[in-house]
Amino acid sequence: MSDDLREVLAVLRINSAETPDDVWHTSPSHIDGLHARVEHNIMAGIEDARASTGPSPVGVVVQGEKGVGKTHLLGTVRRMVQRKGGYFFLVELTTGDAFWDDIAEAMRSELHRANDEGERQLTVLLRQLCAGAAVSEEVSRAIVGESALQPDHLRALLKGLRKADARIAVECGDTIRALVLYGSDTADIGLEYLQGHEGSEDDRRFWGMQHRAKSPRVLVRDISRVLALTGPCVVGVDQLDTLVNKGQDALDTQETDAKVTREIALISDGLMALRESTQRTLTIVASLPNTWMRLKEVASDTVGDRFTQTSFLGAIQDPVLGKKLIEKWLGVIYDKHGVTPPHSTWPVAASAFGASWTSYTPRQLLKRIHAHAETCLHGEIRELGSFDEKVVLPVPMAELPVHSLDELDEEFARLRSEVDLSELGISKDNENEVTPPLLLAGLKAWITEVGNDDLKWQAEPLADEERLHAGLRRLLDDALDIQEQWTFRVISGAHGTTVLHRLRNARDAAGIRAGAKDRHLVLIRWGNRGWTGPTTRKEFTALERLGVRRLDMSDEDLRTFSALREMLATPTHRLITWLVARKPVSGRTLLRHVLPQPTQPRSGHQETRPPPELAPGRVAASSSAEPTEPVGENLVLGFDGEIRIELESLRKHVIVFAGSGSGKTVLLRRIVEECALRGVSAIVLDPNNDLARLGDPWPEPPGDWLPGDAGKSAEYLANTEVVVWTPGRAGGRPLSFHPLPDFADVREDADEFAASVEAAVARLVPHARVANGTKGAVRGRAVLREALTHYARAGKRDLDRFIEFLAELPEDVSKLSTGTAMAADLAETLRAAVVNDPLLGGPGEATDPGVLLTPSAGRRARISVISFIGLPSEEQRQGFVSQLQWEVFSWIKRHPAVDRPLGGLFVMDEAQTIAPSTALTASTQSTILLASQARKYGLGLVLATQAPKGVHNQVVGNATTQFFGRLNSPAQVAAANEMAKAKSSSVGDISRLERGQFYATGENFAFRRMRVPLCLSHHPPSPLRLEEVLDRAQGHR
Repeated sequence: MSDDLREVLAVLRINSAETPDDVWHTSPSHIDGLHARVEHNIMAGIEDARASTGPSPVGVVVQGEKGVGKTHLLGTVRRMVQRKGGYFFLVELTTGDAFWDDIAEAMRSELHRANDEGERQLTVLLRQLCAGAAVSEEVSRAIVGESALQPDHLRALLKGLRKADARIAVECGDTIRALVLYGSDTADIGLEYLQGHEGSEDDRRFWGMQHRAKSPRVLVRDISRVLALTGPCVVGVDQLDTLVNKGQDALDTQETDAKVTREIALISDGLMALRESTQRTLTIVASLPNTWMRLKEVASDTVGDRFTQTSFLGAIQDPVLGKKLIEKWLGVIYDKHGVTPPHSTWPVAASAFGASWTSYTPRQLLKRIHAHAETCLHGEIRELGSFDEKVVLPVPMAELPVHSLDELDEEFARLRSEVDLSELGISKDNENEVTPPLLLAGLKAWITEVGNDDLKWQAEPLADEERLHAGLRRLLDDALDIQEQWTFRVISGAHGTTVLHRLRNARDAAGIRAGAKDRHLVLIRWGNRGWTGPTTRKEFTALERLGVRRLDMSDEDLRTFSALREMLATPTHRLITWLVARKPVSGRTLLRHVLPQPTQPRSGHQETRPPPELAPGRVAASSSAEPTEPVGENLVLGFDGEIRIELESLRKHVIVFAGSGSGKTVLLRRIVEECALRGVSAIVLDPNNDLARLGDPWPEPPGDWLPGDAGKSAEYLANTEVVVWTPGRAGGRPLSFHPLPDFADVREDADEFAASVEAAVARLVPHARVANGTKGAVRGRAVLREALTHYARAGKRDLDRFIEFLAELPEDVSKLSTGTAMAADLAETLRAAVVNDPLLGGPGEATDPGVLLTPSAGRRARISVISFIGLPSEEQRQGFVSQLQWEVFSWIKRHPAVDRPLGGLFVMDEAQTIAPSTALTASTQSTILLASQARKYGLGLVLATQAPKGVHNQVVGNATTQFFGRLNSPAQVAAANEMAKAKSSSVGDISRLERGQFYATGENFAFRRMRVPLCLSHHPPSPLRLEEVLDRAQGHR
């Protein structure tokens, strides 16, 4: 029975984020009653527009938090107005400057959207225009596209319309002609006019149109006036939150306050003017409450005259309504796949809709069900008793043996081999039908492969498949509803004009504009024909500057997407496991070149440079790769050998100052790899799960390698062992140390002894709850320091015995009159801390730090990657790092690199959290000790930070080799320039550096610019998932 239930969960897991609320299709999981009051208010507005003789009614603002169903509500509104013989347009604004372009684009393109009866809005409009003009049946058939269109038909329509409304027929005559042409076999002529292009003078003359272009705002006005001849209209404005909240850092756009204010002002003024520019049109704005508040603050006109605020869309208060929603949503998924669950809301128990129910948004309910299904899929299967239950990580079940996936390997290989490319026959005539389901299958598989536990990713089948073929949406900030979108368009080889038109259509449909950093268009080329014309080349070059990517789709990509479409039709638990293990899309297809990391940690962004397109004929590195020259003791970095660093100089430490997306992670990895080639082992702290792949080979060589790097990579992988450790996580490769330093090793050195005591105090202070500035805390720290100093002088380090010593502190240890009583209180608090934080007590047998830097027999170097997945809080991370640093320092003192230039590396990314400049943490003193003392024993530090002034100056001051990469914040740029000036140099253009470019300075060279090649080990855009880190930890390469 459990296997059957697991397959039900697999169906739910793969399909829970398959399709978003789509305003253009009635949702199969729609239920009535979610927002009845708001729907009533909007219906009143539609009736006002319908009854109007021209002026537009006051607009409506729909406010609500993310996930309450604003987009779903717009779908309901679309059905309302279309049932009244009207029209609906959904506008997704891209930038403030492009406000009227976006409105015009929506009103133009969405005329081709169909209503629930399957008839296009444009056809409805033209049919009603014909009825109003009382034209003949012959003319009517030609106008609506049922027979060949001739200029005489247009003249007859306009003649009839002049009798109905002479002003509109005359002033908007060309717009009416263009709309008719837009729905005919000569749609390109009408489209050019509606896009604001001049077009061909001969074509315009033939159809009786003037040869002049109109601005987007004028086009919006004229289209609205024509629509108003036949019925009401609703313009829904969505996706405002991403634009208005641009300065909130989720998109890493680094917008200045002035830029954001200007953007909001343009949007606000545009919304206020929209009512005046349209007729019989109800404008609905859907946004977060804070978004609308910011728009009102900068509006130049009186908002109350143009918009009324409806009741806020709230969470679901009634559990009966919540149960109906979940039954409907689950039922759609289960019915689609022929699955019979134990009951209608499974895996949610009936008790979840009882006394424990509070209030939840639809998104919160679906996310919680998804998280529960994920837990059950990989652990114990049980029902969710309450939506307030804490989400727990699944207890990993026994891993499927490799051979258990053989059957799926064989099925995948068979399906790929059975794909008949000639039968697919992708061409300009069928690409809109053939390619969308293939791309959608690839995107769904990609999401499963990289992980979607928090439902941040959503594959989108696009209704506008004539211009775009698939989409992918990422939610960057749930609270601010900041999103990022990728859209894809396959363009087959065809006549140059056809390719150019499809390129332009894809650009417009994707909303590619200067400044629209949240939108990405990927053009997929199937055949080279039609791309070489001068106009096409010029326009594509302009698109490239806006970030548009063009990739060639190979036969192998097509085979993979086709096979996965078949396999995903029957989702199973085993299929999910296979996708995660084999990664057929994210590891092999063209999508790996354009899709970014699936998550973006706020405290430390991962380098996101995707592997570049490979030159034809390139193959993956292997043992037969090109030979590489023997490595020397100098590290050579940069494409032109710009930087040569003596291995011994790394004892004096390296620090990298660079922001997100600068290439910082690639530089760190390349330094570690080059040192490993020279027999230098490393300890690498991995706060973001992006360094545990240091032992993974590239699927195929990247283009940004130096000559000979393929051979270097093969040598590195063959002679380096990478071990992933997971302190605090028993299911991986646990790692623990004594909580106190080895005082016996430093008793003879007064400075080191004092530093070790200070580090121990810093480690225990937060656990003893004496970290603040109150009088009691100050006294508590003094007693703790006195007790530790006395205890350490005896060479002892056992924490439990120290707590016992503290509980019965001898009277002569402390100078404070209350010292003995305070020590007893501290002891009791520390006992509780040991119980609450197992890592503090050093659970199990302490690890010999030597294993972190000592390679196995037959290997040249060992890289120990310390993953922080088991250390969720900064306090835990800092405490563990302090322990680790002291243990490594003691070990390196006993095993100094006497006859070698460098004995080892200690790599710390996000160094500002380990040894910050603004506060004393448990790891500050130990980091300062390593920076000042470890060099004489042969241990070098490599640190990286996004904040030049964020790392303690005693650490920065001890780093001789420094790299400066791209920084965006004015404060960070100023700090970097100040540091460069101290070295008689300047990095004035640091904010304009490209990814992978750095300024570097070292012991033997002054400031110079360099570009770092890609690392020797695989570095895809996405960080590892939790289970992938655990897999590597359980069995290192």
